[in-house]
Amino acid sequence: MAKIDTANEIVEEFPNKGFDAEQLKEENTQEELDQLQQDLRAEREGTGDKTSEPSETPAPEASAAPAKESAKKYKLKDPETSYQEVGFTLADDQEKELPENPSSFLLGYIRSGFIVEVK
Repeated sequence: MAKIDTANEIVEEFPNKGFDAEQLKEENTQEELDQLQQDLRAEREGTGDKTSEPSETPAPEASAAPAKESAKKYKLKDPETSYQEVGFTLADDQEKELPENPSSFLLGYIRSGFIVEVK
């Protein structure tokens, strides 16, 4: 399936997330789009079947994990791209801590490797 087709599916399937198909297509590989779609579907179905992922990203429900994880800084894997959502923006080589309650979309970008932890 073409990247734009996958991006359009994500936009149609998750209208409340505020995705833009063109932006998704430009900022992600096909593999990243497939992973994002899979993660969003699992989240919607409440089946978070990825058992190795929670240790890498903060769990919104856990009270201690977000505070612990938010002390870590994150940056874009490719500094020629950008990420923006209400209350959180990353551009160029900028490094930031995660917001107190990161969105599922932001967590999806971290899981897919678009946004990486600063070592």
